Amino acid sequence: MALVTLQRSPTPSAASSASTTNSSAGEDFGSDDDRKNNQSLSESFFMVKGAALFLQQGGSAQGPKTPTHHKHAGDLPQHLQVMFKILRSEDRIKLAVRLESGWSDRVRYMVVIYTNGHQDTEENIVVGMDFTDKDSKECSIGMVLPLWSDTNIHLDGDGGFSVNTAGRSHVFKPVSVQAMWSALQVLHKACEVSRRFNYFPGGIALTWMAFYESCITSEQSCVNEWNAMTDLETTRPDSPTMFVDRPTERERTECLIKAKLRNIMTFQDLENITSKEIRNELEQHMSCNLTEYKEFIDNEMLLILGQMDKATLIFDHVYLGSEWNASNLEELRDCG
Repeated sequence: MALVTLQRSPTPSAASSASTTNSSAGEDFGSDDDRKNNQSLSESFFMVKGAALFLQQGGSAQGPKTPTHHKHAGDLPQHLQVMFKILRSEDRIKLAVRLESGWSDRVRYMVVIYTNGHQDTEENIVVGMDFTDKDSKECSIGMVLPLWSDTNIHLDGDGGFSVNTAGRSHVFKPVSVQAMWSALQVLHKACEVSRRFNYFPGGIALTWMAFYESCITSEQSCVNEWNAMTDLETTRPDSPTMFVDRPTERERTECLIKAKLRNIMTFQDLENITSKEIRNELEQHMSCNLTEYKEFIDNEMLLILGQMDKATLIFDHVYLGSEWNASNLEELRDCG
């Protein structure tokens, strides 16, 4: 895990706006608004392999700088710097998660972007960003998905999840279990905001996403991959009638899965392994095919991950963790 601070320069349009303001203000070129437009923004991200979670927006370029070269961060800091160039000045990246790709050289990210809308409330969209290779200095947009109030998220049982809203459905497969955990937490919270303020197609919310839709310039093969529903059959839940004649056997199997899964995850590097690879190892331990338990295994995996993930010290007396960490009295006492 790593805390990485990046500098985000104002966009040309923002700088131009600042210059116009300075000219019209006469000698009052040192106002707070002008300095805000002209200075670089310091943005901090909590990083694991394959995922970056936005922490805070700094107002001073003199704040502490964390080296961007970190074994857990990988290429992600450099890729984030490239993504910043696409954003409008008023928008922020809440989350960037690297996804699996059918192309060996291609790098894909599911990026959650947020801003304050017309109602002065938080609004979120999911943007698919493509890099031709890991060293590319440019990226393009291949997909834009608004998070309306009807958005639902489902685990597909094969190391990924689907996001369904307003008749659209997209499948995302993060490169690691830890990255998937981060993505699901952020997406669920963003969906709660959409439901709370009742964002719906045709309303006054999320009109700004039209800017990003106009920027979809990825190659057609990239666009096709964003829209593909791969392994569609595996995302359908098992029929409840399949196990009517043997409920006791299923309960015993699920109990055994829980015990062995926790043991496997305790000794694995969860930043460098996918849930599918964990399931394959589980099948080897149990000497049986667990395809029909894929959804159960994914859900149990996330539960175990939340319980075993330790809070991380960010600053003195400030820890970053989950709701599980915050409610674990023993862990809180150990951290002082």
